[in-house]
Amino acid sequence: MAAVLHDAAPGHHHVHEVVDPERVASLVTEGLEILLEHHELGAPVASSVIVSRLPVDPALVDAAIVRLLDEGTAELVGDASEERLQLSVDGVERAVTAVRRHRLTERLLSDVIGLEWWKVHHEAERWEGVVSGDVEARLIELLGDPGTCPHGNPIPGSRNAPAHPDAILLADAPVGPVHVLRITETLEGDDEALQLLQNCGFMPGKDAEVQRIERGWVQVAGAHHDAALPPHVAAHTYVAPR
Repeated sequence: MAAVLHDAAPGHHHVHEVVDPERVASLVTEGLEILLEHHELGAPVASSVIVSRLPVDPALVDAAIVRLLDEGTAELVGDASEERLQLSVDGVERAVTAVRRHRLTERLLSDVIGLEWWKVHHEAERWEGVVSGDVEARLIELLGDPGTCPHGNPIPGSRNAPAHPDAILLADAPVGPVHVLRITETLEGDDEALQLLQNCGFMPGKDAEVQRIERGWVQVAGAHHDAALPPHVAAHTYVAPR
């Protein structure tokens, strides 16, 4: 990754020529989501972290990062040994807009069209660049200015964004009843994990129960039935003890 980034000075676009440009475009939005998340935490993010959070060919992620750098949306900070990325001043506005439109689209697909919960993330990716400012405004009105996407992630700019000071990772939750709050962006791209969560009913807005934790696996009683959730799912699911 470092070699690709160092070679990718403005005006150098050779990485884009060897990968699917449409797939790269969707990964740009996902990269923006990760960068915005770290911007809100006040911390740059290593490119290796972005690669690890997007379970696709690393060359595609490289190309998406290069595009963000070339466009001036992201910038490199730190020295060569600890090089990290952060949103530029102009990039913050772009990230907020892209993430807001993506999550509103997910709400439309889930709440109005009735698409299955586990499918809405990837379907919304296909709408990238289609939602204009006018359509965005109508979506906010139509959907009632929702505070989160169907996965529980906050929609930037919403007047109804939730506050969950008691939120903890499922991996750290005590045994007992919980309320499911949020599935992170990292897990949204994992269709198998989302289908597992949907099938057992361990989804944002649902009450459930943590039955036991063993070797990182979390046995839960969901709204539909019991399930054993693997460590990587427990590490990217937020709940609130009840």
